[in-house]
Amino acid sequence: MNIAFWSEEDGCGTTSGMAAIASVCSNAWKMKTILMQSINQKGDLRKKLEASPLGDAVFEDDPYYAFGGLDYLLWQEKNKRLNEAMVERTMVPIGKRGLHYLPSGEGKWRFGGFDAKGQKEAMRRIIELAERLSDLTFIDCGSGRDEWSDYLLLQADVVVVNFSQERMALDAYLKNSHGFRGKSVYLINRYSQESIYNKANLGRIYRPQEDIAVIPHNPYFCHAGDKGRLERFIHRHIRGGIFDQQFYFMQELLHTAAVILRAVGAAF
Repeated sequence: MNIAFWSEEDGCGTTSGMAAIASVCSNAWKMKTILMQSINQKGDLRKKLEASPLGDAVFEDDPYYAFGGLDYLLWQEKNKRLNEAMVERTMVPIGKRGLHYLPSGEGKWRFGGFDAKGQKEAMRRIIELAERLSDLTFIDCGSGRDEWSDYLLLQADVVVVNFSQERMALDAYLKNSHGFRGKSVYLINRYSQESIYNKANLGRIYRPQEDIAVIPHNPYFCHAGDKGRLERFIHRHIRGGIFDQQFYFMQELLHTAAVILRAVGAAF
């Protein structure tokens, strides 16, 4: 099952939100989940997860470059050798609970040797193999619309549209149709219940067809992400009781993950 995360503008917390939801799926429901970023992204996902740029190894050499991560898989697809074992070999485990990261590589050999159609077909093949190896595949499509993000959004089973809790951003998202193929879920990152644009008022003002989910603003969660300890933060608090200071945050995060899984038709 392929779930794409996207935002119309920068700074919406898309990458952190995606990693947190994936971590919940692996920690709470033991789902094998693969995280990856589109080839037009900067590879900043790894900074949230204590993962190295290439994972544990560089797999393939040519006379000029050493290939690892997504570069390695694209190289293998170019040479008609790509298979499930290669994708599995490239994945980096995060913690011990079923969460994996597919490194972006160094970007040394990203577009070379492919025309536009070949690039998309190569990514489609990689995503297809990742889906075979996992319960869920999460893809960070970044922000804005370009040829690559449009392609990946159209391939997704569910699109999680991220936005901030500001009037202009809300108007831009909720009053316009984005034309995604499958079901959409709206996700407000850094959510504040005290805002005039809380969930209850959003439902009355915009009457969206899609579900609205939230990840509350939490400085401890932000700090954990900045330090590369996001998965550890989720694991530590996922089963905390009502006296855990992160209880409200984790309950909202669990609810958000459940909304997304129901949208994609996953059993959990």
